[in-house]
Amino acid sequence: MSRTLIEDNHAFISLIGPHMPLLLGLARKLCRNGGVEPEDLVQDTLERALLHFESLSGLSDAKRRAWLCTTLQRRFLDTCRRRSTEVKESPHLELVRAPVLVREPRSWQAWERVSEEELREAITHLPPTLRAAFELHIEGLRYKAIAKQLGTTRGTVGFWLHQARRELKAWLRPLTEERVEELAA
Repeated sequence: MSRTLIEDNHAFISLIGPHMPLLLGLARKLCRNGGVEPEDLVQDTLERALLHFESLSGLSDAKRRAWLCTTLQRRFLDTCRRRSTEVKESPHLELVRAPVLVREPRSWQAWERVSEEELREAITHLPPTLRAAFELHIEGLRYKAIAKQLGTTRGTVGFWLHQARRELKAWLRPLTEERVEELAA
């Protein structure tokens, strides 16, 4: 196993090694204003090269050099953007010291007060296409499977389910409002 690692290491060095002076020179040029260490930038580029070693080994030397230089430049820009954001947002972060929140007891949503029987009853009042799509969705089928079974498209299934939910809410809303009023009294 160590022999394979050594062979891979030698292969990596033979592919990337000739480009190291170019990468280091480019990194120094990009980092001349400070803020980013050129060696770190080259190291990030080498990590990316190692991750893409197989695809890089199939490229010509010129394409490999272009890939390495482009990757180094993109890593530099990413680092600069990240630091710029940190500098801009740092003063605001001082102001956002959120207090420790104590969770209040969970309040029940109105729809959670609907029994399964009431939901089943409401489903029976849906138009046939909406009811069929909704029942298949309740069974756990995904939009694509529902569409295939009902002979339609996924977009249509999404629309039918949206409509079914709207109609169920309208049908069940009076029941939930009654329960909320009962609890408040």
